[in-house]
Amino acid sequence: MSSSSALFQILYQNETLFRVGGSVVHEVLEEPIVSTPEIVKDPEIVQEPEPVAVVAATPPIVAKPVAQTPAIAPAPTLPSGDFPTLLHSILILIDAAKQKDMAASESIFLDNILKAVGHSVEKADIVNYSFLKGADARKVLSEKKTNFFITFGVPLIKLHLDLLLMPYTPKLVDGVWFLLTDTLPVIEADRNLKKKLWQALQKMFEMS
Repeated sequence: MSSSSALFQILYQNETLFRVGGSVVHEVLEEPIVSTPEIVKDPEIVQEPEPVAVVAATPPIVAKPVAQTPAIAPAPTLPSGDFPTLLHSILILIDAAKQKDMAASESIFLDNILKAVGHSVEKADIVNYSFLKGADARKVLSEKKTNFFITFGVPLIKLHLDLLLMPYTPKLVDGVWFLLTDTLPVIEADRNLKKKLWQALQKMFEMS
């Protein structure tokens, strides 16, 4: 999948698009043209034509294709308690106080944007900050079991990490790439933030 195709898939997940002359346009359905039957006279027989009942054709019903979203189960989070042992090279931190697992729509969105840069939620450790008893990430990072630390709306100071990060700007520190962004619900509702996240992830994984 090209980078431009991946970006369109993220920005226009539920819309139908067509490419015309190099630009992408939305689908437009035209009204069918109803023609009136033409009356032809026989040149050898001169008589008035009988009245012809003209019935307008009923416009066909055209069903607009609906983009199908694949069914993806919500990405599971690691067990609550102390900061868990990491299983993958990508660590994703979220903050959802009302539920331990990520919401289904957020999981699908995160999976789509990770796949656009060659990864997926299945190959990442997802930790919910609200359900951590021990939020000190220094020991976990010192074990060098993760290469990418992506936090959605959780400041690193809450994890006892004294790092200054600019939002949506990847930063390499002691062999680990850090990325700070807004929360997933905020990004999912904002097309500009979706693009910024995609660009930041693309840059981070390419530089690694």
